[in-house]
Amino acid sequence: MDTPTIQNEPESLGPGSPGIVVPEIAASSPRAERRVGWSRRHWRPLGLVAALVVGIAFAVRMDSVTPPAPVTAPDGGPDFAAIDRYVEDEMGAQRIPGLALAIVHGNRITHVRGFGEADDSGRKVTAQTLFFNGSTTKSFTALAIMQLREAGELELDAPVQRYLPWWRVADADASAKITIRQLLYQTSGLSKATGNEHATSSAADDSALEDQVRELRSAKLTKPVGTTWQYSNANYNTLGMVVQAVSGQPYETYVREHILAPLDMRNSVMSVPEAKARGLVTGHRYWFGHPFAAELPFNRGNLPAGGLISSVADMSHYLSAQLNDGRYGGTAVVSAAGMAELQRAGVPTGHEGVSYAMGWDVRETNGIRVLSHDGSMFNAHANVVLIPDGKWGIILLENAENSPDEFFGARRMSGIADSVTSLLKGKQPEAAGSTIALPIVYAAILAFLALQIAAIARSARRLRRGRVEQRPHGVVRVLLSLSFTLALSLIWALVVLVLLPSKVQAPLPALLMGLPDLGYLLVGSVALGLAWSITRVAWSSFIVWSTAAQKRRLVAS
Repeated sequence: MDTPTIQNEPESLGPGSPGIVVPEIAASSPRAERRVGWSRRHWRPLGLVAALVVGIAFAVRMDSVTPPAPVTAPDGGPDFAAIDRYVEDEMGAQRIPGLALAIVHGNRITHVRGFGEADDSGRKVTAQTLFFNGSTTKSFTALAIMQLREAGELELDAPVQRYLPWWRVADADASAKITIRQLLYQTSGLSKATGNEHATSSAADDSALEDQVRELRSAKLTKPVGTTWQYSNANYNTLGMVVQAVSGQPYETYVREHILAPLDMRNSVMSVPEAKARGLVTGHRYWFGHPFAAELPFNRGNLPAGGLISSVADMSHYLSAQLNDGRYGGTAVVSAAGMAELQRAGVPTGHEGVSYAMGWDVRETNGIRVLSHDGSMFNAHANVVLIPDGKWGIILLENAENSPDEFFGARRMSGIADSVTSLLKGKQPEAAGSTIALPIVYAAILAFLALQIAAIARSARRLRRGRVEQRPHGVVRVLLSLSFTLALSLIWALVVLVLLPSKVQAPLPALLMGLPDLGYLLVGSVALGLAWSITRVAWSSFIVWSTAAQKRRLVAS
């Protein structure tokens, strides 16, 4: 470090002297102003940073795709070739590595197609390729509950504690009131944040589901029981535990024997090792707008809320049963009345025009009434759509998830299913939502980080020079400046580490897993700010101390 200097030091320090010298706060001379003013060497790095920000913002953008006008095939039905071309265009625009599509009409599978690659080896996607289904699993759990109800094993309006006497949340009175139906409709009062607490877990023990559900004993309800829809994985994991307790079988065993086998879904599983042996795709998450392969944790305790692994060929059987009063071929997995109750809109979600059935969103897209559900994981995406008018069903499975677009963009992945829905019904698809917000978010965060680094560099240069001054109350001014810097760093840490996870109702590790580029940039910014604040306090203290020591030596001499 350079030796600290003293500017305009008087020959002696007597009773009328200005007092101790302090670092870097004082007014500068014109010469000093010229020394720290903007010059070409300052503008060049700024230009490079601006180019980087613009370049990354450009990289994360998505090209617009004009959906085709609806065209009928020679037989008078939908033009599946046009649908395939549209899907391929969207895959290119969104950089989706692999996708599988199946369309069901009544009790017939009318179209099945694989697009792109299942993994980095170049293996092609087919109708039998296994994908993660995510939260589309919830309607399977609801179906299992309805089966047990029709078998006389449980009642929908009975309290959960009738079947799980040990089950409770933090509020004992509320625990006794929550019913099976409220779990199905997501009106228990359990929050999205509670449901996401285990989002990054890799629990694989046989007790994983029960362990996770038992942990709800400390969960605080965020709404009164039965009053407000709140999407929470905790509701459906509890239902899975009810299935397990009432049937006497592990959840996955019950689903395999009572749903998958009767529907001839023999290539569908709830185990990653088993799925890998059958050709499971490699999932991808996005870094700066581009997908990269990512094998992420799979939580066995979350099976009822999002653990199914299936193919579009198998899922088409499930759609057929949903469209045909619970029957696939000659097999019924539930009665017509039971299927109708599963699909009936039960509660408003608070989103305009959207209600919730039992594991289904009930809404309109482009004027078409649909039942649908997304399955969003950190490295995979799924969409299931039922169109009651005409009995059409759509299943889309993708081996990537663009979480930044889900949070800040136009939800383009889900938009593919909506456009296919319109084309099937002979309607011009609505234009995809604008993705302009996504590059703006990236640009803003990168620009903030660049400014932060520039400010730190400038402050470090000033401290390295050991700049001090003579001015009354200088020490106080320095302390205030250092305190302000440290306070800003702490506030920024609070925003990123506490308020942001609270806003999106997911723990910080889940944000880092789902939004790795933005997440690590933000956390890096927090770490940099705190580290520099501490360094600046120590460095400035040393300069003040060394300057004071220098004054004492001058006085003594």
